[in-house]
Amino acid sequence: MYRVTLDTRLDCPLGRVTAAHDVTLTTPYWNLSPETGRCDLWVEASSPGRSQLESGIRALRDADGVSYFELKRKRGSHATAHVVLEETVAIETVLANGGAVIGPLRDRDGWERWHLGFADADAAADTLDSLDRRYELAVVEQTPLDDSIPTDVFRNFDEAATLLDGCARLTDAESDVLRTAVEHGYYETPRGESLASLGDRCGVSDVAISKTLRRAERKLLGAAVSALAGLDGFDVDSDPNSTNARLDGGG
Repeated sequence: MYRVTLDTRLDCPLGRVTAAHDVTLTTPYWNLSPETGRCDLWVEASSPGRSQLESGIRALRDADGVSYFELKRKRGSHATAHVVLEETVAIETVLANGGAVIGPLRDRDGWERWHLGFADADAAADTLDSLDRRYELAVVEQTPLDDSIPTDVFRNFDEAATLLDGCARLTDAESDVLRTAVEHGYYETPRGESLASLGDRCGVSDVAISKTLRRAERKLLGAAVSALAGLDGFDVDSDPNSTNARLDGGG
């Protein structure tokens, strides 16, 4: 298998929206209809703040080339939408050369990042040549993959999704406090920050910081333990009150 990562600037709704607004659009799920040429997308939108998100969502909803838009959920500076695009010629070029999209599409600042997979380097080269004649693009990486790498990633897809879901459940305040704690050495030995000094940095009391960190840690650790339980070779004690876990064959 041959993997290509590239950035391309397309005249498409998602690219136009991110070029004009401070919003990042990530498309983890999509489906192209060979009959109509329309592309059915689930889009995750994120922005530095709520006002930027609102602006980006409205622009996407009203963009030329969007035939359907439904906001599924919105929380803080993140949102999920179901979007249908009228056509997507660029992706059709990839599929026509035997390629496949093997990772989420991500639009930011008018550029869309693609992760593509091909059976061999020749198919990848033919696709890049076709795309380069029609679009502005920059190849980030071209890599022949060892068969074990994608197999391991795809085999543990559910576990990766569980871990990411734990991250997504963090509130903005929990994310900010946790990031600040890590950046300033709260989890180092010896600690670079105390709860009191961390509270001073965040403008709240040490009690409030402690509660926020505990909530964030509980969400992340719960997701991590759930993900580890599903990994091949990892066994978690069947007692739900136990925190013991071991690797098979370990002591």
